[in-house]
Amino acid sequence: MTWIAITIVAHFFNAIVSTTDKYLVSNTVLKPVTYTFYSGVFQVLFLFLIPFVGFSFPGNRLFLIGVGTGALFILTLLIFYKALKISEASRVVPVIGATVPIFTVFLSYLILEEFLTSIQILAFAFFVIGGFLLSLKQTWGVFSLFPGFRLAVLAGFLFALYYTLIKFLYLDLEFFDGFILLQAGGFVGSLFLLISKSNREKIFSTPDTIKKGTAYLFIPNKILAAVAAIMIFYAISIEGSKISIINSLQAFQYVFVLFFAIILSRRVPSLFHEQMNRKIIRRKVVAIIVIGIGLFLLTIR
Repeated sequence: MTWIAITIVAHFFNAIVSTTDKYLVSNTVLKPVTYTFYSGVFQVLFLFLIPFVGFSFPGNRLFLIGVGTGALFILTLLIFYKALKISEASRVVPVIGATVPIFTVFLSYLILEEFLTSIQILAFAFFVIGGFLLSLKQTWGVFSLFPGFRLAVLAGFLFALYYTLIKFLYLDLEFFDGFILLQAGGFVGSLFLLISKSNREKIFSTPDTIKKGTAYLFIPNKILAAVAAIMIFYAISIEGSKISIINSLQAFQYVFVLFFAIILSRRVPSLFHEQMNRKIIRRKVVAIIVIGIGLFLLTIR
């Protein structure tokens, strides 16, 4: 199915974005709130597409839902970046990827009345097991949850709510009408971050040298993130696509993230501090296989 292929490619791009995000929030003085603000405020640029793609006002109800959903994304990003700040990307991203489908099952049922078959429900059990294996951290032979685990789970819930609401919007809206509303909401959400004096100090006190030094990564990374978002939005908007399955395909993203983490932690250990040895890699590979089984089950009709 076309929407599945589009989603997989989008998650490959998202894996690159997540890996770059890890570097930017962990190895510069940029605070998560600062990175979130600049990630959201530039969404206003998409409003300049209106003269070219058009925009039809959908009514007050859908307008508020669309803008509110876009603002929700900013809150979700903030929590996601905080998790990345304190933990490895190859742990945070898989946990989010494993929890998003679980939460989506319930949210899509409550909001969209989307039903899953028994085999699809079984697939989610594999996602839970795989995500749990990926989230474990071994210290002196003892397994424990990594520091950002709770934030990652919360981000997973909010991402699930965000994408479920997008599907709800696209039940009644054309693609670009929904897209414009979501971008406007992201811009509004970023402005809400300025209400806090502490946030304003963090956002506007970033040294110019840091801003210039990270621009060569930040700007292309945000462009790639926008491309991935557009692809996922489009996949969601396709008639017959199921949001539960689309979110489950995020399994591909953390396969790609793990691949990038292994390469970069060996080649650039001063920048990427992923814990990688044979035991850890073996356990993560097993977890990926378990998640892959879940993904395979989801493709069974």
